[in-house]
Amino acid sequence: MVSFICCLLPALLATTSAQASTLTCKTCFDSADACRTAQRTCRVDKATGGCFAVAEDITLEGTKTTGFASHCIDDYNMGVKDPVTVTLGNGTYLRINTTWCNTDNNCNSAVPEVPTGSTTLNGLQCPTCLSLSADTCDSHIAPCTGDETYCIDFAGTIQKGSEISTFAAKGCATASTKVIKVGISLASALSVFTFTKATSKPAEKTPTSGATPALGRFSFALYLPGLTGLLLVKLLS
Repeated sequence: MVSFICCLLPALLATTSAQASTLTCKTCFDSADACRTAQRTCRVDKATGGCFAVAEDITLEGTKTTGFASHCIDDYNMGVKDPVTVTLGNGTYLRINTTWCNTDNNCNSAVPEVPTGSTTLNGLQCPTCLSLSADTCDSHIAPCTGDETYCIDFAGTIQKGSEISTFAAKGCATASTKVIKVGISLASALSVFTFTKATSKPAEKTPTSGATPALGRFSFALYLPGLTGLLLVKLLS
């Protein structure tokens, strides 16, 4: 009996150690309501991985999709930890909010809120464009709004299910896009974006127009003939 217990003890210790080193995460790809009540789970190595949950609102070429997802991730240090919003012009935008955790089992049970956009101009501007069939796109300058204080220039692939297509995008974005680099994949609820080009830099100020010219050296020269005429009229009258 003693020998049996001695043989069983290492197995029990190994099982306990394995359970302690793994993390259970909720997994779901559906609507917000469905993900709140989802029961399916996945497991990941707690030493390197973790759980995530994501909510997104994406409008591309006039088609709006809202999605929610939660799952395990093998590399907890790889990914965008802050909400991302990108405006690509002509009503085209991406708004993605991802939460991360590796503390407790099912720590990703809460469904994140979809980031909200802003229509308040912030005095900055960026080139904007989108192509879903090429790695370049023709841009035009557009004003930025809200917290989107950076200009992005991205290219790569979008994978949705088994379908993979190329894309190119330029636009106004939040500062959270600075961590996106070539080779990084950004997982949304419905797609995976992999980047072959990724630059993000502070946006430039929008030039002011229609301002009243200052009476400096050059503007005064423009008014000088008229002022001289008025003085002559006064002197001769």
